[in-house]
Parts: sequence; C-alpha cells; structure tokens
Amino acid sequence: MEEKTYIFTKKQLNIEKNKVLSKFASVASHDLKNVVGGISNISYYLSKTVKPESETQKKMLDLLSKEVITLNNRITEVLDMTRVKQLTKSVCDLQNLIIKAIEENKIDGITFEQNLVPVKVYVDPERMKQVFSNIIKNAEDAMKNNGTITIATTIEGQNVVTTISDCGQGMNAETLENCFDPMFSTKLAKAIGMGLTVAQQITEMHNGKIDISSEEQKGTLVKITLPTYKED
Repeated sequence: MEEKTYIFTKKQLNIEKNKVLSKFASVASHDLKNVVGGISNISYYLSKTVKPESETQKKMLDLLSKEVITLNNRITEVLDMTRVKQLTKSVCDLQNLIIKAIEENKIDGITFEQNLVPVKVYVDPERMKQVFSNIIKNAEDAMKNNGTITIATTIEGQNVVTTISDCGQGMNAETLENCFDPMFSTKLAKAIGMGLTVAQQITEMHNGKIDISSEEQKGTLVKITLPTYKED
C-alpha cells in the first residue's frame, strides 16, 4: 500500500494547535483555576500577616503576588481560545470601541495619541474590544510601561484599517514570524503571551485580518483590517 504524504500550511498547523489547546483548556481549566485561586489566597494572606525581616523576603513576597497574577492571566488567555466560538454581532462605532479599550487599559507612564474617525462596523463589541485591549497590553509591556502608543483609523475602500504602534523593544525576525503561534516559545514570545493568537482568531471570525511589522529596539506596528458596515 502506497504511503501518503501530507503537506500542511503554517495556518493549518496553527489551527490544529489551537484545537489541541482548546481540548486541554476545556479539561484542565477548572482544576487549574482552583489551584491558582488557592495560591492567590495564600499570597494575599502572607502579604497581610507576614512582616518581612529583610529586603530579600519582601522581594520574594512581591514576586509571589506578581507570578500568581501572571499565571492567572495565562490561564485566562488559554480559556479565551476555547470561548471564541460564537459571536453576538451588532452595528456599532469602531471609534467608540477603541476609546473604551484605551480607557480600560490606561496605566501610569503610558500616553496615547489618537487619530480616529467614526465608522460603523458589524461586530461582536466585547470580542473586538478584547482584540484592541490585547494589543494595547502587549504594547505597554514592550515599552516597560513607559512610552507612547499611537492609534489611528483610516477608511480604505470597503474596509477600515486600524494601526496601533509603539516605541518598545520590538521583535526579532524569528519571533515576528511565529508571533501568532500559540506554542512558539522564546523569552520575547512569553512576554507577548497568547494575546496575539486570540486577537487573530477573533479578527478572522469577523472576516478581517491582522498584519504585524516590527524591528528590535524600534517598536511594533499592528494593522487590523475589518469590513465596514454597509446599510442595505
């Protein structure tokens, strides 16, 4: 019997990886959430009852608290991939969605430059806001919470293009090539987390696309293209 050879594109491989992660998340999420919740309670108790006797002890307690938050965020990112199955769409103003994402993710040290135009889109508002939030958070992390994020929208034919750029550490060629791969692992990729994977998944469900350009120490530019809403 002749042996068959199958050739998969990078996109197909990522789809299969997402399926594997979805199965894992659906089985393990409950137990993982319980474990992290327990560790979080212990961390909170220690922070309120233990008085550090040295600078090292203080740093360890602070690190424990931060790592619990990081772990919880990673679990949430994995769960997001399993939840993005159905959309609740409505007609809304993309400009308002972006402004809400900015307001919800403002932190000290980060300034925003906006050049937004009102434009109607037919999307799931919460899911699309999540796309912008994920990208904003990545930009803030890349700049170590100190810098400027520039966000602009333009109409190109029947599409609206949103660009989000930062002046952060940027990505090297390997990380840029694999930044949407949920199983790709480098120090930079771990800093990005799965936010871009989820953002791409949601955007493609809206018949849109995400493009990224980046250079080390020169920042990153993310371009999100979505179809505009046309009344009948």
